[in-house]
Amino acid sequence: MNETIINIGIFVTYALVAVALITTVFFAIFHMVQNFRKAKGALLGILILLAIVLFSFAISTNEVYPNAGPVVSKWVGGGIIATFILAGLAIVAAVYTEVSKLFK
Repeated sequence: MNETIINIGIFVTYALVAVALITTVFFAIFHMVQNFRKAKGALLGILILLAIVLFSFAISTNEVYPNAGPVVSKWVGGGIIATFILAGLAIVAAVYTEVSKLFK
C-alpha cells in the first residue's frame, strides 16, 4: 500500500479519537451540571481519590531512580503508595461487606 494513504488513515483515526474524547468529556460535564444533586456522590469520590493521590505523592521518597528524573521518581513512588492504599481500602470494604451480611 501507499504510505500516504496509511498516514492519512492514521491522522483521521487520531482526529476521530480526539473528537470522541472531547464529546465524552463535554457531555459528562454537561450532565453533571444539569443534575448536580445526583452528581454529588461522584464528585465526592473524585475528591477522595485526588486526596489519596496527593497524600501519596507528598509522602513518597525523593530517591531518584537511574532512568528517571527526580519528579518522575516522586510520581512513581506516589503511584505505588496510592495503589497500596486503594488496594487496602478495597480489602477493608470487602471484609466489611461480608461481615455486615452475617448480621443481617
